[in-house]
Amino acid sequence: MTLIMRIIFFSIIGLIAGIISWPFAEVIIYFQSSFPYLWLFSITTGVVIGLFMGGCFGMSEGILSISREKLIPGLLMGLCFGALGGIVGLFAGQAILGFLGTMIFNSNISFKTIANPLSKALGWAVFGMCIGLSEGIRSRSLLKARNGIIGGFIGGIIGGLAFEYLRLFLSIHYFSRLAGLMLLGLFIGLFYALVEINMAKASLNLLSGDLKGREYPLTQKFTTIGSSPVTAINLTGYNNIEDIHTEITQAKDGFYLTTADSKNKTFVNDDLTQVNKKLEDGDIIRIGTAQFEFKEKK
Repeated sequence: MTLIMRIIFFSIIGLIAGIISWPFAEVIIYFQSSFPYLWLFSITTGVVIGLFMGGCFGMSEGILSISREKLIPGLLMGLCFGALGGIVGLFAGQAILGFLGTMIFNSNISFKTIANPLSKALGWAVFGMCIGLSEGIRSRSLLKARNGIIGGFIGGIIGGLAFEYLRLFLSIHYFSRLAGLMLLGLFIGLFYALVEINMAKASLNLLSGDLKGREYPLTQKFTTIGSSPVTAINLTGYNNIEDIHTEITQAKDGFYLTTADSKNKTFVNDDLTQVNKKLEDGDIIRIGTAQFEFKEKK
């Protein structure tokens, strides 16, 4: 999968997440009168939307790498952080509304068309941050967590504004909520992938085998490569590759390839590599029957 296809993939995942979460949110809204408190209804709605959106995004890396070992933990992490985002985002939106509401009224600007949608959109931004954070926590990567927070915030606020203004101006409320949730998911997925790719200082382009043409942005401090499904770059189906064959470390001055204690060695430009080989743009890395081109941004 190329980097462009990766962006499209996460955008589609977001759309699907919005579609899936919509009917369940509608059920909660239908029974709104049964809730004794408005805040309980709001929290329940946020948690339901968060569960389905978080779950979909949490499974994304497992789907991409066809790895059950990533899919199930990612799903569970996504569910937890999605539900958390639904709660925290709600309270953040209400707190911001209390602050902005006073400012907007004092300046005689419409509360309904500016303060309320903007406050709720910022709440959705917090929601997006929680969803984006989940993959960084699962992979134990501060860099991925940072990228997820930034991408989730940008996508959440843009998608949140679209969601809130559709609800405000479209008379068919169930349709506006469907369209709004789809846009919210789409923008979170889109900006998650865009930030991840643009923040990555280098990538690997697979040149051989069944996965030929797939590009991997190096977004972690330590990127493991091997035949095990738990590695960041999974080369199942290639020959002469150990479970965790080698690792690429991101340092302040560049990227270094460290060969693990391997019977099957790693080669860079056909030279046998042992430890701490600094990679240069255009280097060809051979691991068993898999070959990569290392691309570094200038």
